[in-house]
Amino acid sequence: MTARFALALILIGLIALTVFVATYMNQEGDVRSLLLGASLCTLGLVIRRRVARRERTETGRFRMLRRLSERGEEDEN
Repeated sequence: MTARFALALILIGLIALTVFVATYMNQEGDVRSLLLGASLCTLGLVIRRRVARRERTETGRFRMLRRLSERGEEDEN
């Protein structure tokens, strides 16, 4: 749920940045839309990184080799 919220913030921020660029091309650019877009994108990226750190799990690759090496170390002790 949090990851989806972060992606929504990033998307809204990119839309705001696009609006800023479009209005800036017409010499009517508003700095608030630039700040809004940049801050929403940054906030979304920060939230997404925190969620990714929390959900990081150990992959199942080489699971058997790890178990065998742990058993071998226990047998040596």
